[in-house]
Amino acid sequence: MTPQADASSAALPRWREELKTYWMDDGPRFRHIAKVAIAMTLAMGLCMRLELRTPATAMVSCVIVMMHQQSGMVIARGFYRGLGMVCGSFAGLLLITFFPQQPLLFLGVLAVWIGVCVFGASYYRSFQSYGFVLTGYGTAITAIPVWSNPYGVYDNVVFTVSEVVIGVACACVISAVVFPRSVVPELYASSRKNFTDLLNAMHTMLDRATSVAGFDTFLVLIRERVGVESLRSGAVFEDPSIRLHNHVYLDLDRSFLDTVTWIHALHQLKARVAAEADPRALAAADEMIDGLLAIVPNEAQSGLITTEQVGTLSRQLGAFERDLPAHLGRLLQSLADLSPHQRQFVATTGAALFFSIADLRVMCRSYVDARTVGRLPWPQSVLQAISRIGRTRASANRTSATIAGARAAVAVLVVGAAWIASGWVGGATAIVAVAITSALFALAPNPAVASWQIFGGCLGGWLAGFALNFFILPRIDTFELLAASMAIVVMVGSYMNTFAKTAILGLGFSLYFCFTVGITNPTVYNPSAYLDTGFALLCGIAVAAVAFSVLVPRAGDWISAQYMKQIRGLITHDAREADLDDLLYAFELSLRDFILQIASAPADARVNRDHLIGWAFAALEIGRSMIQMRLDTHELGAALPTGWPAEQDAWLAALAEVFTAATPQAAEGALTATRRALDMLPLGENIAVDAMTLTRYRMRALLHFTELTLRDETLTLWQKPEVQV
Repeated sequence: MTPQADASSAALPRWREELKTYWMDDGPRFRHIAKVAIAMTLAMGLCMRLELRTPATAMVSCVIVMMHQQSGMVIARGFYRGLGMVCGSFAGLLLITFFPQQPLLFLGVLAVWIGVCVFGASYYRSFQSYGFVLTGYGTAITAIPVWSNPYGVYDNVVFTVSEVVIGVACACVISAVVFPRSVVPELYASSRKNFTDLLNAMHTMLDRATSVAGFDTFLVLIRERVGVESLRSGAVFEDPSIRLHNHVYLDLDRSFLDTVTWIHALHQLKARVAAEADPRALAAADEMIDGLLAIVPNEAQSGLITTEQVGTLSRQLGAFERDLPAHLGRLLQSLADLSPHQRQFVATTGAALFFSIADLRVMCRSYVDARTVGRLPWPQSVLQAISRIGRTRASANRTSATIAGARAAVAVLVVGAAWIASGWVGGATAIVAVAITSALFALAPNPAVASWQIFGGCLGGWLAGFALNFFILPRIDTFELLAASMAIVVMVGSYMNTFAKTAILGLGFSLYFCFTVGITNPTVYNPSAYLDTGFALLCGIAVAAVAFSVLVPRAGDWISAQYMKQIRGLITHDAREADLDDLLYAFELSLRDFILQIASAPADARVNRDHLIGWAFAALEIGRSMIQMRLDTHELGAALPTGWPAEQDAWLAALAEVFTAATPQAAEGALTATRRALDMLPLGENIAVDAMTLTRYRMRALLHFTELTLRDETLTLWQKPEVQV
């Protein structure tokens, strides 16, 4: 064989391998855009066959619902889109009924209604928020076009809802039937990675406790957990077993938050022990922590943890938990000659380990149960779901939601006022555009940037639609050619939508291409109306983008002050005196949302983001201690010293004052109150570690953690941050 033949035969396998690698990376994208084209074509054909008025509405629904590639996410989004559109259409009927010939009142109430819906979208999370988004701009879609003809509102509602239902149904069916991509494997993979990263964080933070603690590790863990929750909310629509295990995932989420908090507290404690403790006390604390780390897998080198390893870890944690009280008792007995302050380091470490192990063991059990095939009692799942409905509400940021709603209302009012003052025919379309943009991107990490990206997508879709509408469609005489022409363009936008950096741009391109082309029965050839519609859309989107940039942007002095006010309120009201029923979990979710919101806000020289995140973590530590202390006091009752209730009230009031005044004097007063409370709960001379004693040790540990947080020199929380220039 010649050398040229050898080179050719060697190049062929390399070429095949490269093609295989490329297909593995981009194959799912091509399958997805083909599914979008099929669903859109099917929806358009059905609407035409049924002689509905605007098949473009169904096409737009397909594009929006199929933003995600997984069938579960598509079905979830479709469900809430349909529900939101029905509610929005009903609201549109009411608006037309009450204000048919009163433009100022009509636009005023419409703006307020859209603001309320945007508030709900920001207040709630996941796909439920999308339902509020659709309710808001669904009202604009159904009411604005027929405002000048009130008798046509019923027909408009019937046609619009029918077209949306057809679009959603086509998208869901095609996504679930044609090359289905299940969300459940991705849910399991994301949950597995999050669990592995949590265990790795335990080793990282507790093995290197002498280093300065940063918040980056915890931010990464929290972001990952939010992603897992988002996948779960889609998976419940796809897999019945996920619905039956839904309460297991909620327990997993709860134990995750508790475990992260304990890891952070143990990290702070070990750093303080290393700096201040007697060598014997330090050795005792290290012995207990090292005993835990010895059984916790560290998969940083070998890969992700397996379900079998989690099951083994759960059993080992159970054994460690059973042996820890006696081991702690022996250690404290051996250190009887040391001062109470030195023995407190050991007792706090033991109590923190005991209860963190309990949370980690619950997390392990829930992790395994979520992957166990089997039928759970249905009433249990229902009751669990009903009992947790309030959690979503409690976890939201009211300040941010109020700002988002007010901003959307102002933007709609500005466009509406311009419409009424000018008599512009396209003003109705501009109002629809500003309502859609204000609602759709209120939840984006950087809504101003997202709005300008959708503006660029709309501009591209408008120009592409003009070329198709007036140069290609007049030469088409069959449905097949029409479908092919539309599908090719939509596939371009859908392909862009599969990449994170161009996702919004691709969405805007496909969405507004379908919207501006406006396939109708019958098709209308009207270039001037087309240009006016595109210009109105761009104006509406631009007004929303300017509103996001100018009206209380997410980075600024005022919004930072509101964040601080909200965080302080969680301590001074919720942690101090709110009803204890499920308060701990709701409080943790609230702070988690604050932390994510602050971390995702755009960088700005006027905002000291590290200061805000430090406040949030300090509030998480101290607020959690306050709530758990109230729970333990309720549990132990008469077993506590006689004067303890009054001492606890004084301690709670002192901590609330810290977050109200935020001064060094308030922090010093809280330290004094904390030390008085510690003196009222002495360790005792006779060490007999039982359940009641461990709960009492936890109370001391919580007080000790609070003291460490108040003394943490790396957090300048009780001083005003310097303004950066």
